[in-house]
Amino acid sequence: MAALLRHIPVTPLDELRAWLSDHVESDASAQLRLYQLLQQLRQMALPELGSRLTKASNPPAMKRFILGLTAKFDWPEWVPWLLQALQQETDLGVFDEGCAALGRLEIRSAREALLKLAAQRTDPDRQLILRRELGAQDSQQPLSFFLGRLLEGEANARLAHQGARGLAAVAEPKDLPALWEALNGADPLAFRLLLRAITEFQGEAAGPLLLDLFQETLQTLEDLEALETLTHRVQVGARTAARSELAGALVARMGTRQPETVEALQQALAAGEAGNPIPCLDRIREQAKGPYELFLTDALAVLVEGKVARFSAMVTEAQDLATKQQVILSGTLNQVCEGLMRQVLQAQLPVAAAMPVLQEAFARFSHSEGLDYTFCRLVPASDESALVRVLGVSEPKRRTACLDVIGAREEDALVPFFLLAMQDPIVEVGHRAMHHFGKLPSSFPAVMALFESGHPEKVRTALRIFAVNGTQAAAEPLMAFLKTDVRDDLLLETVEALGAIRCPSAAPVLLDLLHDGKPARLQEALVEALAEIATPESGLGLLTKSAHLKLPLVLIRALEGLLAAFPGFEKPLPQDTLPALEQLITRCCDEREGEGQRLRAILATQHLYCFDQALYTRLKDTFSDFLFDLRTKGDWDRDTNDRVAAVVKELGRRSASLNHIAGREEKVRNMMQGLPAAGPGRAPALLALREALQDPEFIMRAELAQELSAFVLQEMGRTDQDWRELARLCEIGGLTRQMDLVDPLKDVFNRASGLGLRSAAKESLLALGLSEADISRRPPIRTILLLEPSAFFRKRLLAALGQGWELQEAGHRTEAEAILEQHPVDLVISEQTDGSGDLLPWLKAQVEARKCRQILLSTAARDVSPGESWLMGVLYKPYAPEALLKALEP
Repeated sequence: MAALLRHIPVTPLDELRAWLSDHVESDASAQLRLYQLLQQLRQMALPELGSRLTKASNPPAMKRFILGLTAKFDWPEWVPWLLQALQQETDLGVFDEGCAALGRLEIRSAREALLKLAAQRTDPDRQLILRRELGAQDSQQPLSFFLGRLLEGEANARLAHQGARGLAAVAEPKDLPALWEALNGADPLAFRLLLRAITEFQGEAAGPLLLDLFQETLQTLEDLEALETLTHRVQVGARTAARSELAGALVARMGTRQPETVEALQQALAAGEAGNPIPCLDRIREQAKGPYELFLTDALAVLVEGKVARFSAMVTEAQDLATKQQVILSGTLNQVCEGLMRQVLQAQLPVAAAMPVLQEAFARFSHSEGLDYTFCRLVPASDESALVRVLGVSEPKRRTACLDVIGAREEDALVPFFLLAMQDPIVEVGHRAMHHFGKLPSSFPAVMALFESGHPEKVRTALRIFAVNGTQAAAEPLMAFLKTDVRDDLLLETVEALGAIRCPSAAPVLLDLLHDGKPARLQEALVEALAEIATPESGLGLLTKSAHLKLPLVLIRALEGLLAAFPGFEKPLPQDTLPALEQLITRCCDEREGEGQRLRAILATQHLYCFDQALYTRLKDTFSDFLFDLRTKGDWDRDTNDRVAAVVKELGRRSASLNHIAGREEKVRNMMQGLPAAGPGRAPALLALREALQDPEFIMRAELAQELSAFVLQEMGRTDQDWRELARLCEIGGLTRQMDLVDPLKDVFNRASGLGLRSAAKESLLALGLSEADISRRPPIRTILLLEPSAFFRKRLLAALGQGWELQEAGHRTEAEAILEQHPVDLVISEQTDGSGDLLPWLKAQVEARKCRQILLSTAARDVSPGESWLMGVLYKPYAPEALLKALEP
């Protein structure tokens, strides 16, 4: 089995999804990478971009950024996505940018989308925006007027784009001959705009014309390539040799088309000075097509006439011409390929008509990314012979790019193709194919069938696929497989696959297998897998097991895996594990037991995060001694010296920092103990405590965070403090990063009526890692008290609620008060009045006393305003049981 890649492959589509999930608009390098990805993915990126435009929850800033991409990537395929987004867009600014993006596309379908929006979005503001965009596409002038402006091309780009907008408004399918004729002689900009307009026409007339243009352009490019090769050969050889080579090339190219003339030419050339080949060359030149054939006839005529200087100039001119025209025609070919792809995808051109031409071109011409993209985008998944051509591509970079295009389609029917591609002799290409295969919806059942087949090679293939793709769903079957009687080679590969998947629940299974009696390679694989999981359970398990392990490579990797599981001071190594850690470091540094792993162990300790000042000091002194020994040896290495010195310096800095932290912690504890129980000094004291915790140089250890959390919980339980004191407590709670404060802080947020307290609670919850949606989401309701004077309706409510909650009932406030005094509840469902009068003040008092969290009114009155923060809602009698259950949904 080939060695597995250390990292899962990342395709352009993977990168795009990651970029959109964590985009930074101000990062210039990130934007540059996005543009590179879009140039690779082209229109296949639109489902990812368009889905973020149509999703209402995405922020307007991201939508505006995506809409701005249409200026650089003005694909006609944007239109359906933009139309769908703008039909429902509520933000006027985003709507404005979306309409501008449609206008920038300058095509007929974009104009039709604007007209459709004008009929649907009829409010004055949006109508003003739509009239602006539609007004820019003036349809009052004839086709010739706009065509003339468009043909200005690069000489006047502004007029050319105006012409394209006008053409979108007035051009009809019957105008196809005029537009096609205008392509001849058009510069690159005009050609591109005309071709976009032509491919927008409905019907089958444009498709055959595009195929002919594609073949003509491709032939010209091949001629230019042949011309470039030929001119480089004849430029350095003797003129007699050049004459023979040109004659041979001319015979090979024109022999079948003009056999008699070519035969006469050969005889005249063979006759030497007695022959006269010029008339033959003149007749051949009349039938010559393309730059290659014209050069052959003209250059041979010049050599026959003995004009050697002129021949040298012709060769140089031909080389320059070939270079310039190749650049222009490569862009033309890309645009024609895009037009063909658009016609096929819109069912204007049958795929059966386009694919033979594209397949033949793909096999013979390897220098066009546009051709490769179009072929791989359109090739049917059922056409095995065409798909196999991709695997036959000799250049690895081109083969990988083609795989990425086919993989981005994510079609289930491609399963057989990727199963074949996984056997690619180039390991990286095979892994890329595995990664794409893992993205297909039906790939997991297919791989599981291989895994469960019992055939070792099929099982091995499945394990490779799981490892390359990091298939989380495979973790449980792999763990069950390890518990069976597994062959040693499959056991090793299963462990490696679990390590690549990085499933935390696999740690106990892997630790159970790890002991000194196992083969060395398996021990290394187990330790490597546990180190990759990098959870506290796996790290501490490695530390425990290391006491009974002996292999140096296993010991050092166990040390690195342990330290990786505790990556910072916010997640330090437990204090009780530090003696075992120090023993492991000592063993790794021992020349006999560690066998040369001392440098690696020293460098690993730069990732040691604990709160033991003495340990840092001891390690610093030990490593300083090693550094002294290193400098006395003859093979002293400056780079190693600098790396070890940096670790020694860092350990010393952390030791000094811990001493500083201990003093800061003592100050914080004194502030907590000295907090006034009440009075005007309480709020300033809480503010001072918060500012001490916010000091950038202050590092909060886990023990102090837990003490502060308990302190905040205790102080928040008091009812005799104003909102400022409660807001400061919320802010302190957010700084502790303790998740046990989430529910109390959410309770404060939901009950707060003032903006200051509500804002403080929200900021604290955000600091604890909650999202806006998590904060707004109501906590689940578990306990409910029914306060309903009517026994009949109370019985009906109990029946409607069923067994999903802890329910209690009361017929009046006195009975309810007694229940709440003993057992506070999450929710009280109450009538607005009872026998003693209005219940609202009493209900509010229960919420403020924290005997219940919220109130749901169930009342026949119609004068209730649900504006209070403690009031969850109002149900007006009579109502169906479904309405009650819906109101209780989180």
